[in-house]
Amino acid sequence: MENTVTKISETAGLAPGTPVPVGIDESAPSKFVIFIISNEGITSERVGTLPDVLPEHPLGSTMWIDVQGYAGLSSIRKIFDFLKIHPLFQEDILNTRQRVKYEILDGALLVTTKRLFYAANGRIHQEQVVFLLKDDCLVTFQPATGDSFEGFRKRLPSLKGNKTLPGYVVYALLDNLVDNYFVIIEKLQASLEKTEKRLLANDTALERGVLSGLKHDITAARHVIWPMKSIVTKLSDDKANFFPEGIDPYLEDLKDHVYQLDEACEIASDNANGIIQLNMDNLNVRTNEIMKTLALISTVFLPLTFIAGVYGMNFKFMPELDSPWGYPLVLAIMALIALFLYRTFRTRHWM
Repeated sequence: MENTVTKISETAGLAPGTPVPVGIDESAPSKFVIFIISNEGITSERVGTLPDVLPEHPLGSTMWIDVQGYAGLSSIRKIFDFLKIHPLFQEDILNTRQRVKYEILDGALLVTTKRLFYAANGRIHQEQVVFLLKDDCLVTFQPATGDSFEGFRKRLPSLKGNKTLPGYVVYALLDNLVDNYFVIIEKLQASLEKTEKRLLANDTALERGVLSGLKHDITAARHVIWPMKSIVTKLSDDKANFFPEGIDPYLEDLKDHVYQLDEACEIASDNANGIIQLNMDNLNVRTNEIMKTLALISTVFLPLTFIAGVYGMNFKFMPELDSPWGYPLVLAIMALIALFLYRTFRTRHWM
């Protein structure tokens, strides 16, 4: 089937702020879940397309629209029109190849992050997750496959007071995303430890694909987690604009978690480099063992080859050639020499 996903290079020459879907498979079905979060309780509605008019919600509550999949572009554009989102933000949201970043424009907050997960091939992959906050409305955009916020949804009924405000909901969703990073990093660390134990136990070299896979996983994780440090720092700086009072300790806790993850990635990278070096050492040891074995075999056959060469010369007067014991005597001498060399090598633990 022909690939219909638009590449970012195809948008070259377009005016800034042109909302063109990039990296989006529009054949994947979309769904929209609308949550109204207030002190009176939580209501939710799952729809395939958004209505022309979004539902009303009481003052002091939060309307959270979770967009899962980008195939419903007409409904997504309704959200843009309803919230009066700047065209530059529209362009960024529809481009799933964005870097992890934090922006404020026209009273709206845009946070672009990535979800980390293990794909079917056993490698770490990433998918874009976007948070758009304006006034008392929060919109999240994530791929149709997978769900980044399942853990937070289970906690929705317990939200009371300031925790029902949109700023806290943004924090809670980011915290849920960061918690998932811990799961991925712990699996990665376990994989590194297993690989290291395998190397130390067997003293054998690993396949190239194993090592390249580990480096790929660490790089994928660091590309997501490292820029998150900048995001959580900016969240703390701009908390007065978008976040309720009393959220400072929570933002500091989120910041601490992100820094822990970054340190864990750095340690994992060092461990991976150590494993690669250990693997190279094992390769060198194995190569040296092979070369030593070949050298010992050559040493054993060197005097035997010399004797065979001497008696292979076509001289007329060689007394041993006329002796009936000449041939077995030479063979016996050659066998004794080979046995002597073998015993010498074994005694000195060279073999």
